[in-house]
Amino acid sequence: RPELMENVQKVAGFFTQQLSGLKDRFPNVVKDIRGKGLLIGIQLGTPNREFMQHARDEKLLIAGGGDNCVRLLPPLTLTLDEAREAVEKLERACEAAQRKAASA
Repeated sequence: RPELMENVQKVAGFFTQQLSGLKDRFPNVVKDIRGKGLLIGIQLGTPNREFMQHARDEKLLIAGGGDNCVRLLPPLTLTLDEAREAVEKLERACEAAQRKAASA
């Protein structure tokens, strides 16, 4: 449906913008953002299993991937409010990963 695809494009654009901001703020944690639409991969500078745990601590479930990546696989019906909440949780996961790396 056209309205579903409009939503996907709007939310994907928001995610891309916000994740780029996280990459700028946490360059030692987020190395690259990849993907198309709402299928998003985040290449990490910290171990992806540890980052996945930080995200789980924030009640955000993300999938692991090759090349030290994690994947975001939200439903196509994701709202902007839900995307904002996910970005906030990802930001806190980045903060936790950065703290852990600094203390190592």
